[in-house]
Amino acid sequence: MSQHGVFAWFELVTTDVPAGVAFWSEVAGLKSSSMDMGSAPYQMLAGAGAPFAGVVPPAMPNTPSMWLAYWGVDDVDARTARVKAAGGTVHVPPTDLPGTGRFSIVADPQGAVVALFRGTDDSAGATDIAWMELWAKDGPAAVAFYASVLDLKTQKTQMPAGEYHLLLAGEKQVAGAMTSPNDKAPPMWLPYLAVSDVDEAMTRVRNHGGAVHLEPMAVPGIGKFGVVADRQHAVLGLLTPGR
Repeated sequence: MSQHGVFAWFELVTTDVPAGVAFWSEVAGLKSSSMDMGSAPYQMLAGAGAPFAGVVPPAMPNTPSMWLAYWGVDDVDARTARVKAAGGTVHVPPTDLPGTGRFSIVADPQGAVVALFRGTDDSAGATDIAWMELWAKDGPAAVAFYASVLDLKTQKTQMPAGEYHLLLAGEKQVAGAMTSPNDKAPPMWLPYLAVSDVDEAMTRVRNHGGAVHLEPMAVPGIGKFGVVADRQHAVLGLLTPGR
């Protein structure tokens, strides 16, 4: 079963599936494949290992292109109910994925969207995603929300941009959270894709029509990272981990 508190899967929700697959393949060297899901093929992306993300069109009109994270939980129904009771929103109620597991899509009280997921296998998580980070309007309030509804531990530390919070499942660090450095950005969960050279990846983003929202920045002991968007405006972090 999916490990509680560990991000298990991702989906690029995009208004142009072929363009999304092509962009991230060109920019980050990802490999694409497809799986027969009956009604239509399910496009997937892989880095150095097994596929870590699917690529799908929006299920509802007016949904912007985005990267959706699937957060492993012990009980989708119970955790979804706790999200709602704590002031969050349920966008998709608990639903079975035949042969795969059960999921829901929720948002915290500030509007950041994430899926809750219990899989049928023993996946240890999506290893090509090097880190998960929450950009919130109010970082401490968001941390308190997730710690409460998912029974996570928290730690507070200082980063160059200010106060930073860690979320832990047991002793494992699973995500960071902070008050957004960009007050115009909507609250969001931001995955960081591991790349061998973030500067080269940024150049490819520009050359293929994407946008750079945060220029590469080095943080001692962590690595070098930046934030980009593809041609359909799906935002993703890129991270070259420190040695």
